[in-house]
Amino acid sequence: MEVYINVKNFGKISEARVNISNFTVFVGNNNSGKTQLMELIYTVMKHLSSKIPNITIPRMEQMDAFSIGRKELCEMNAWVNAYLAKHINAIIEKSFHAAIPVEEVTLEFEHPDSSYEIYCLTEKTINYVLKENGNIREFLTPELISQAVADTGEFYGSIILKNNIQGDKTKIEEMRVPAGLPVEVARGIGICHVLADVFGAKAPSSSNVLFMPASRMGLSLLYKRYFANNRQDTGMLTRPEKEIGAVTEPVSDFLTFLLDYSYSERTAKKNDDLIRFISSYLIDGTIRENGETTEYIPEGQENAIPVFVASSMVNEVVPVVKALTDSKETDFIFYDEVETSMHPLKQMEMVKLLNRLNNKGVKLIVSTHSDTMATKMNNLLLLSYGDFDFEAVRKLLKKNGIDIEQEDLLISPNIHVYQFVNQSKDKSMVEELVFQKTPCTGYDFSLFHDSTMHLFEEAKIAMGIEDEN
Repeated sequence: MEVYINVKNFGKISEARVNISNFTVFVGNNNSGKTQLMELIYTVMKHLSSKIPNITIPRMEQMDAFSIGRKELCEMNAWVNAYLAKHINAIIEKSFHAAIPVEEVTLEFEHPDSSYEIYCLTEKTINYVLKENGNIREFLTPELISQAVADTGEFYGSIILKNNIQGDKTKIEEMRVPAGLPVEVARGIGICHVLADVFGAKAPSSSNVLFMPASRMGLSLLYKRYFANNRQDTGMLTRPEKEIGAVTEPVSDFLTFLLDYSYSERTAKKNDDLIRFISSYLIDGTIRENGETTEYIPEGQENAIPVFVASSMVNEVVPVVKALTDSKETDFIFYDEVETSMHPLKQMEMVKLLNRLNNKGVKLIVSTHSDTMATKMNNLLLLSYGDFDFEAVRKLLKKNGIDIEQEDLLISPNIHVYQFVNQSKDKSMVEELVFQKTPCTGYDFSLFHDSTMHLFEEAKIAMGIEDEN
């Protein structure tokens, strides 16, 4: 299933239809609305993923269980749009601390081919599954059953399964519900989790979604100052009870992520390949946590230095390393101005990292002003989707000093690129670029072509070269 967000007359954006299902790229000039649209998408996702849609879903016979299919997902989509029509202005004002004009925000669940099952693990459900139906037995581990039975006085378990188009089941959530609540209430909580999964948020309030704003270095160095007024008598920093000044909600959430960050050996081990790539190809060193201090160890050296005295590029990448080592795993990243503080050669390595992140299941929405990044992204996509002998191509590139590994190519074809073009009357247009396969040229980044041609013409005049005409 593909999910699109439609926006009309929001801030600088005159109109946009953006896919938010897997890998989305924003390119364009400064002050064209990329960040504002990215923050709106994050805000809408976060807000909706904590709501319980008021829809009717069928109950499975002889169990405390429910199913959600195409019909119910369409009904959920209609509920979402009705809710946004009523509340979008309040949502925007709360997140942006400003009444930004907006005409319309809607969502499209295009081709809803997945289905969901919500099982409340009451005694009735467990007995029926064990005696009559082995369809979900692989998800009912002995530990889960014993815990559910033992907790009947205070809690009972619930699991939510997702059926993909091939018919395979995956568990998207396991939760414990107070046993005093009716099963119907647990059903509502389950629907809430299903809506979050549709967005890729996995859990209500989007706890697995990370927004990384531009100027991450400054925010990384100063985030504790934002929380300083909330010190307790113990001197510990705590999250503020109110929004942080005029900082938007996505930026506030990023600061809170830095404050709440907790290193996890399990998460770090899971992402070891990505962390090693960052160390070897982006920051030329390693990042480590030493108490409350984040340190950088340059390659070939033994002594660590606090990251705030390391290069700006290292500081810009630190939040990515934290996301890959946090106890709360991140699998959806909003990455604004991804190329900030990076040399063009490092920008090209960053494109490889983005592909590797997505190949590992991390959904991405990124923005860039860089023609270097856009061109490198295009080249890797041409190699990803073209009919090539990869080993032959890799060896040829190696002769020219270019290193490409199979892991650098994008596996999923579900990538969408949008170009932001400034128009008159302080408005910008958002157009989706089409990946040209015949002839195989990829994306036409016209904005970057214009700047390149301007530089070329300027250089010709400076060198005294006249046109033949």
